[in-house]
Order: sequence, then C-alpha cells, then structure tokens
Amino acid sequence: MESLKFALIGCGNLGRVHANCLAQIEGAAFAAYADVSAEAAQACLDEFGGEYATTDLNRIWNDDGISAVYICTRHDSHAPIAIDAARAGKHILIEKPLALEIENCEKMAQAVEEAGVYMMPAFKMRYYPLIQKAHEFIPQPQVLVGQMMDERWADNMWAQDPVMGGANVHSQGCHTTDIIRYLAGSEPRVLWAAGGAISHPGHPCIDQCVASIQFENGHVGSWIQGDAAGGDFTSKFFFELFGDGKSVQLYDRLKKATFKDGGQVWTEERDDEEGFLLENREFVAALREKRAPAITAYDGIQATRLVLAADAAIRTGEVQHLKG
Repeated sequence: MESLKFALIGCGNLGRVHANCLAQIEGAAFAAYADVSAEAAQACLDEFGGEYATTDLNRIWNDDGISAVYICTRHDSHAPIAIDAARAGKHILIEKPLALEIENCEKMAQAVEEAGVYMMPAFKMRYYPLIQKAHEFIPQPQVLVGQMMDERWADNMWAQDPVMGGANVHSQGCHTTDIIRYLAGSEPRVLWAAGGAISHPGHPCIDQCVASIQFENGHVGSWIQGDAAGGDFTSKFFFELFGDGKSVQLYDRLKKATFKDGGQVWTEERDDEEGFLLENREFVAALREKRAPAITAYDGIQATRLVLAADAAIRTGEVQHLKG
C-alpha cells in the first residue's frame, strides 16, 4: 500500500490532535509542518516525524509528494490558505468553521470544484458512534434539540477576537448546527433566534443564542449555544430527538445515549470520544478510494449559513428564511 503524505498547516493544539490521529493510521503520515512560528512547526516535526518544517506555504504548494493538507489555523486565515491549497492541487481537511463569512465559504467551495480536489470540513461530532446510531434510530425526528454550552470564554482568548474567531456562537456554533442538520434528516428552511453579547457585554459578536428552526419536512428543532456556563448534568454537548413514539438523549460529551422505544428504555456508552480519529480515518479512506468524503464543502457552507441566520435574527428581530 502506497503511503500518503500530508502537510499540517497550523501546529497548535488542534494540529497536534490531528497529528496524533494520523500517526495511528497505517499508510498515512505528515511529511511537512507549517506554522507562522518556526518553533511550533519544528516542535511538531521533532515529535511526530516527517521531512521538514517551514514557515513558507509555497514550499508545500510546490511539493508534488504531498497529496493533501490539514488546515488547523485561526478562522480568518482559512479561506486564503484553502484557495491556494486547491489551486496547488492539494486535497484539504479543514478545521471548523470553513469561514466566518458565507462569501468566503463559497469562494473556497468554488476553488475546490474548479481544481478537482476534495475538501472535508472537520466536523468531528458526525463520527461519534452514538450520534450515528441516534440518527439511524430516529432518521427524521419530529422534535430535535441541540445544545453546546461552555464556561465563559476569557476576554483575551483568540477566538473572542471579532476577526480571528468571532466569539462563541460564530466560532463553534457550526459544530452544533451541522449535527442538527444531520440528525434532522432534512434541510432547515425557517429560523428565528434571540440572544446577543450577554456574557461579554459590549462585544461586537454574539455569545449566546437560542434559536427555533423549522425544517423542509415540517419538523422542528431548537438550538442553544453560548458560554454563559457549562452543564455538569448534560456536559458541553447535548442532543435529544423525539419522533414516532421513540426518543434518544445524547450526553456526557456524546459518550452516552439513552434510547426509548415504547416501553423499552436502555442506555449505551462508549469509553472514549472517537470523533477525531474516525474523521481522520474517513479522510484517508476517501483519498485512497478516490471519492468525496462523507462531509463536503456544502455541509460547511450550510453550517455557517445557519449561524449567520441566527445572528441576523438576533440583530433584526426578523424571521430568517434559508435557501438550500
């Protein structure tokens, strides 16, 4: 089996998580590491092995041995890096969100299409086994709730920066909206939301959001996102589905799920959070099989579209109508 060579762009915490994952996949390895900090890139090379570390992305674009890149940089840099990667003929795994603006998301998708390469948004929660099992159990729930609540983000946290990170709802709300779309089994069409800069008064970006969503099939959902506080009972991630006499609740960072079917109730558990490793396995498998990954640029666009619709609803008080 021919080994696939990858480049890691962004050698911070998330980049290192992906490097650990790829090290567990046979026939795939990082050959290059790039970061604005030469020290960070070299540290990854020293720890995970490879061929070189660099601060110059052109070295990666011109390296014919590299099949794909992982983009694990701050949000505002995603679009220019991804567009350059696509034009260089590199497949892409990109950390969420694709971008904070829908226009940049669409430019990235267009560049990927024109170049004939694949781009996979890193929505790790899609790969949690109990998320997938819940979707199989109730493929189109009549009522759906998705919640992600954090402890208050520090004022000096980079993701609080309006340009680099966009604050809590914009920075990681796409994780929740992607899972809501996936679990709903239907596209969102109407959204109304309330919220604002509540835990960071005066900040230009919203940090709390409660949204009501109607899907194309007429079913409904609720989305709760913010950093007012974490919840020990549900954990940071919590989803519940109801439909046709059945229900399921996902909690404990999606490692536990309680299912109800008529009079039967049971709980299933996983030992670990498996999303990071499983999404890496899917990306490598897709490249080997020369097919699109299960999650594509369209999913990234739709996740961001929902976040921006909620922002618009909060700022205007108006119901938002979403397109496909």
